[in-house]
Amino acid sequence: MTGSWREVEDLPQQKRILFMGDSITENGTYIRDLEAVFLKYIPESQLEWIDLGVSSETAAGTQEAAHPFPRPCVHERLDRALAESKPDWVFLCYGMNDGVYRPLSANNFSAYRNGIGLAAQKIKNAGALPILMTPPPFDVFSINGRLLPDGMPDYSFEEPYERYDDVLERYADWLLQYGREQGVKTVDIRRPLLEWIVSKREADRKFRYGDGVHPQREGHAVIAHTILRRVFHIEWEKMPEWLYADSEFLRRVTARRELLNAAWREHVGHTNPYKLEALPLDEAQQQAERLLPGILAAAEREGGTLDEQVSEWEGFVRRDYVRNGRACLIIEPATAAPGRPWIWRTEFFGHFMNADLELVRQGWHIGYVRLSDLYGSPFSAEAMEEFRADAVSRFSLDPKPAVFGFSRGGLYAIRYAETYPQHVRALYLDAPVVDIASWPGGIGAGHGSPGEWRDCLDIYGIAAADALPVTRRMLELVHIPVEADIPLLLIAGGADEAVPFEENGDLLDRRYRELGGRIRRIIKPNGGHHPHGLDTPDAVVKFVRESFVSRI
Repeated sequence: MTGSWREVEDLPQQKRILFMGDSITENGTYIRDLEAVFLKYIPESQLEWIDLGVSSETAAGTQEAAHPFPRPCVHERLDRALAESKPDWVFLCYGMNDGVYRPLSANNFSAYRNGIGLAAQKIKNAGALPILMTPPPFDVFSINGRLLPDGMPDYSFEEPYERYDDVLERYADWLLQYGREQGVKTVDIRRPLLEWIVSKREADRKFRYGDGVHPQREGHAVIAHTILRRVFHIEWEKMPEWLYADSEFLRRVTARRELLNAAWREHVGHTNPYKLEALPLDEAQQQAERLLPGILAAAEREGGTLDEQVSEWEGFVRRDYVRNGRACLIIEPATAAPGRPWIWRTEFFGHFMNADLELVRQGWHIGYVRLSDLYGSPFSAEAMEEFRADAVSRFSLDPKPAVFGFSRGGLYAIRYAETYPQHVRALYLDAPVVDIASWPGGIGAGHGSPGEWRDCLDIYGIAAADALPVTRRMLELVHIPVEADIPLLLIAGGADEAVPFEENGDLLDRRYRELGGRIRRIIKPNGGHHPHGLDTPDAVVKFVRESFVSRI
């Protein structure tokens, strides 16, 4: 498979995915977590996960005098690894060892940049897609060894530079910039791990991040969660609890991974003197295949692919479940209205919900699938349609929901209505984002959001300069919901500083009217971005109910 990283936008059904890295990858718990998620929730996906991590390895070929043996370099085995595994995707996670635990060195930094660039090019030449991971953090508060100041003759893993994390920050910044400039997919695992460490230390000031270099099990789950989000576009608030349990399913997945990890590692070969006891690769693969039915059976016994949970929401039944790895929920009214109508919250379920709650009281269902941080990308529409079709079938709902898009959820709602107009009853957009350059870009009157802007550009696979055509194309396609006669209710604050109305909702309003679309606009003159909605839900409820009655 060749081409740009945009190929990862499709949820893969059959791929061979190779991971190369140092001891964190050799440990492989985050790879185990990824495979477990797909085996449990998307078992039809035929993904082969190959862990070729080797402890002490670098991409730079750098060395330190105190290391007990010459550090392995990925370039000693990369050609053979690619030839033997024939991967579709290759994840590279290097940097922790490449700076050899000393202050920033121009030579070491240059060797890292060259090593990563050469590896990415070799992967492309092999017909595979490189995916680069930033170096994880070096947590000085968890280090077991003696920390050394600047100016010492040598440093090592046992006696590292006290500000070595600053070095890794430079490496990570460069890697992300390299990815943007070269069009190579990058996954920033450093930032989520740092945020997780801060949250854990706020709860417990004695918290230790493994040994400061190697994360513990929960840290690996953060890495897996980040890869799911950034590469597979599967978004959860947190990884499922069963990943931390001593379950039969997870034990079986772990045993299978350990069998394959050792066989692949020794089959390809490496220069780390510590070898693993391993079966010949063919024999290990045969055994691994025989283990799969037992793994899938254990998953089914422990909740199957849905993991449905029933709870109470504002006095109504709430059903949470997972479909295709995505968190979904349905709120059921006490008695369903005729035709079983429903509203679909594209984002921020449970917030500013007076209209939602009133409609449930009147017999409407509510649906939600977590697609956070997809920013209305083309991929989001496909994932939304999968949810809608399944929810309609599973809960016998009307095929055409009224779609609610609040803030960035407006991007989702507009994208979906332009892609699947035949499945939309009505659109209610509240302070919607229409122009990604306005938000999260902050290119205009709004203040934007730098972190989310980086994520947004990454999802679209574009540079900041290419954001304007995204908005232009979205506005061009507004003729599709207009021609489908989809009514639109637009509510916004005239003093919205986060998502300025004149840069967002007003563009959509004018385009809808120019095309002859049915649209009602309610502007709160002094209103900001929050609160969404109106003081009373009557106008929203009336609009939604009328759209249903007029179309059946």
